[in-house]
Amino acid sequence: MPLVSMAPMLRQARANRYGIAAYNMIDFNSARAIIDGAADLDAPVIVQVSVKTVKHWGYAHIATWVRMLANDVATPVALHLDHCTDIDVIRRCIDAGWTSVMFDGSALPFADNLEKSVQVYGLTEAAGVGLEAEIGAIGGVEDDKVVNDDASRLADFDECVKFVAEMPNLAVFAPAIGTAHGFYKGEAKIAYGLLDRITAAISTPIALHGGTGLTDDQFHRCIAAGCGKVNISTMHKRLFIEGFVNLKAERPRLEEPLPFISAQHAAMKADVMTCIRTFGSAGRAAEAAHAA
Repeated sequence: MPLVSMAPMLRQARANRYGIAAYNMIDFNSARAIIDGAADLDAPVIVQVSVKTVKHWGYAHIATWVRMLANDVATPVALHLDHCTDIDVIRRCIDAGWTSVMFDGSALPFADNLEKSVQVYGLTEAAGVGLEAEIGAIGGVEDDKVVNDDASRLADFDECVKFVAEMPNLAVFAPAIGTAHGFYKGEAKIAYGLLDRITAAISTPIALHGGTGLTDDQFHRCIAAGCGKVNISTMHKRLFIEGFVNLKAERPRLEEPLPFISAQHAAMKADVMTCIRTFGSAGRAAEAAHAA
């Protein structure tokens, strides 16, 4: 089916207490693994793209790949730009066919973050594209964004309420609640109390960043509280590499490239399907498509 906006399906996910997997693609094969895994489980899915990946492959190429793959399945697929600070990149993604974008002003003072987020919100509303925006500093490493433990900080509740009130049709809101990008060195210390206060005060779906490495119980607790979008990036990147490396270790004399591409696809697809089952979105495609 055609690409859809993630906003309606995330509202549906929050209302019915399940999470929609948002996987960061790397290339055509990884995008295919994400969409194939979702299609096999009849689940809605979000294909995310980092700014680095957009610049590597090109705006039109990525949009064409994901649009072609989405047209081959009956499950709703959204194409989302992840963690972007450059409004020009956001404009170009919108023009190329992205159905949602994220403006990440979390490194700015609150007033500046709000001002620029509202500016981008005006662009997305005019284009009919969903917007994700962030408050607080989510720790860890995400592409070129590095936030060490000392610099990470939880979102301020009062600022969250004020922030979202200025953008009533915000597709999804990403407050820092203690999760981190990359692999956790220990157990994630999620501020469930803060999450509960935020979701009690606002109806906007919440994005759970830093999903790689969380336990099933942590996923379930956050999703039950209102996290309709669950981000997975680091594990997908690891499996992208391990799909090649593991097959090479098993069959060192193999020189035909296609089996490596198939092994890579299988490893990534299996993880996508595991997460979809954990997040509770399997079998929800028709519901999400109707919402969209």
